[in-house]
Amino acid sequence: MSGLTIGVLSAAPIAIVTSGANLSVRAVEASADGTTWVLERAGDGLRASVKLAGNLSVAVGTSVVVTSVAAGTVLSVAGKAIAFIPIEIGAALLHNERVTR
Repeated sequence: MSGLTIGVLSAAPIAIVTSGANLSVRAVEASADGTTWVLERAGDGLRASVKLAGNLSVAVGTSVVVTSVAAGTVLSVAGKAIAFIPIEIGAALLHNERVTR
């Protein structure tokens, strides 16, 4: 999972990212510091904003599947993991260091 984009849930209850949920992308906004997606849960229309650290874009209407893992939540599109939203313990395990030779 080291190549995954890191996501931060920015404006909605965490309940939207329950395992097995099927979300669809309602809006995508790119900025200098990342990309913000507005996701909507199919069953009840609950929406959440997810800010991604990288510039990862998807088309509006794309289906996003939520899978819970011990360290957080994985968002995937068409069977490919595209983002990881860590819980507190998962965030503590993340490490980023530039490797030089």
